[in-house]
Amino acid sequence: MTLLDVPFADVRGDTLRWTLAPIPCTPLACRTVSLTAGLTVTLSVLGASHQVVVRRHGRPLLHETVACGIAEASPLPAAHAAGGYRLASHVGEMRPEELAAQASRLVERLEGRTDAVVAHFPGDPHAVTALALDKVGERQITWNTWHTYPQTGEIVATTTSYRPEEVTSV
Repeated sequence: MTLLDVPFADVRGDTLRWTLAPIPCTPLACRTVSLTAGLTVTLSVLGASHQVVVRRHGRPLLHETVACGIAEASPLPAAHAAGGYRLASHVGEMRPEELAAQASRLVERLEGRTDAVVAHFPGDPHAVTALALDKVGERQITWNTWHTYPQTGEIVATTTSYRPEEVTSV
């Protein structure tokens, strides 16, 4: 787990934007995981936001960015499918003690994994952004992300599956 040295910004799940366009971002925390056939997946925390980049032999195949303040991006959809790319998102609202328990379980479950990145913001132990690979097969990669917003009682979760061989453009 990475303790970030930046303040947690007050945002809400409904302010998150989504794009597959390559957006240059400087991650606050990241992890690159090498897979088979020259594939790598870089999981990056961008504050209360994330970016995932899939590459083959160093060449970008996919950029997925979910963040606030991206003017050219769309609101985070509940579902999107194009070619071999599929995204599902959910905003869960809960009481403060439920969110605290969920955030704690998430951090505990991902702690020590080499295929995940978890970032914690100072000032609130339950302000967390986390990304983790879920399933990695020969033809499909699946990852999950979680963005917790203790000030609004929200957890935004996404699940993405990507089939690099089926995608000509997303």
